[in-house]
Amino acid sequence: MRIPTVLLTTILATGVHARHLSSQESVSVTDSAGVRIVESRAPAWPAGGGWSVGTEPLLTIGEVSGDPAYLLERVSHALRLQDGTIVIAARGPTELRLFDAAGVFIRSLGGRGEGPGEFAMLSEVWARGDTILASDGFQSRISVFGRGGNVLETIRVEVAQGRGYRTPHTQFGDGAILVLNAPSGGVGIGGGDVIPGAVWRLDRYSRSGRFMNEISSVQESPRWEHGIYELPPGLYLPFSLGLPLYAASGDHVYTAGVTEAGIQRWKSDGELSHVVRWPIRERRVSSQDRRRWREANSTAPEGYSPAAWARYVREIPFPERMPLFERLLVDEQGNVWAKRFSPSWEGDSSWYVFDGQGAWLGEVSTPPGLQIFEIGADYVLGLRRDELGVPFVVLFPLDR
Repeated sequence: MRIPTVLLTTILATGVHARHLSSQESVSVTDSAGVRIVESRAPAWPAGGGWSVGTEPLLTIGEVSGDPAYLLERVSHALRLQDGTIVIAARGPTELRLFDAAGVFIRSLGGRGEGPGEFAMLSEVWARGDTILASDGFQSRISVFGRGGNVLETIRVEVAQGRGYRTPHTQFGDGAILVLNAPSGGVGIGGGDVIPGAVWRLDRYSRSGRFMNEISSVQESPRWEHGIYELPPGLYLPFSLGLPLYAASGDHVYTAGVTEAGIQRWKSDGELSHVVRWPIRERRVSSQDRRRWREANSTAPEGYSPAAWARYVREIPFPERMPLFERLLVDEQGNVWAKRFSPSWEGDSSWYVFDGQGAWLGEVSTPPGLQIFEIGADYVLGLRRDELGVPFVVLFPLDR
C-alpha cells in the first residue's frame, strides 16, 4: 500500500537551557496514525560528553607509487569484515581488493566485463557472513563471492514498471534486497527554468531478484534547464547533493529531505514507522556564499567548454537555502548519523547522531576531508586524500 507523504515542520531552537536536560525532558514521543513522532529539544549528551573520533588513523591502505595492488583508483566503497579484513571497491580497475587486518594485500575479486563475477559499473559492496556481495548498477545484477575468490552466484534484478536502471544497495535481515530504482527517461534542454528533481524509488526485491514492493519515493535535487548546448542538460543548482539521502540497516530504510530537519524510518514492507525531528537552524544562501561558490567553480571540468562553463557559473540561479545535511549512515549498533552540510571551502565535518529509537544523542566531529564508508563499534572506515590528491583508505578509532 502506498503511504501518503508526511509533511515535516522544521523545529527551530528558540533558546538555550542553563542546565542539561534529562532524556525524559529533552525527548517527546507522540503517535500519529501509527507513526511515532520522536522530537528532541536538546541532545542527550552533556556538554563535553559524547563520542569522539581519533585524529590519527590506526590503519592506512594505499601508496603514492609502487605495487599496483596498493594504488587505489576511484574508490567507491569499503567495509571491514568480522575478522578485520578490509574490502575495497575500486571503480578504476572495476574490482574488489581484499587486505588483511594489518593492511597487507590478499587478493582481487572481479574485473571489467560481462562474465560471472565481472562488472560494467561496480556500485555497492556488502557482506553476509563469509560471503561478499557486490552490485553492478549498469548490468543490474549482484555477484556473490566466497572468501577464496570463487563466484558463488549471480543474482539478476528485474525491471520494475516505469523505472530505469536498478542499483542493488544492500540486503535486509531476511535476505530481501534493497534496490534504488532510477526514473525512466532523460533531462531535456530547456529555456532557463528551474525544474524539480526527478523522483527515484527505494524498492524491496526478493532474494532471487524479483520486485516485491515499493518502500519509499525520494526526490533528487532541482535542476536548471540552462539551454547551453555545449554542456550536459539539466545541471544541478549550486550546493545541490544530486541523488536523495537514504541509508539502510536491519529491516529498516531511512530517508531525509535536505532542507527539512526530519528523518523518516520505513519498514521494508513500505510502512512509515518513525519520524525523527530535532532543532537545527537553517542557513540562507548569502551574496558571499554565491561569490565563494563562483570562485570555487571558476575552472571548467575536464572535457567541458571553458566558455560554456563560464556562462553557466555566471548565469545559474542559486537556491534560497543551503541543505541542512548531506549524508545519512547507520552504524553497526543501529544509531543513525546525519552529516551537517558544509560548503566545500569551509571544510567542517560534524555529524548529528541519533539512537535506534530516534532520540538525538549529540554531535560528533570527524577528521577533515574524511569520506566515511562505514561506522563500526569502535572504528570509522573511510577515504582520505593527501596534499597531492592521492587516495588512501583509513581506519580511525571511535571512542563511545
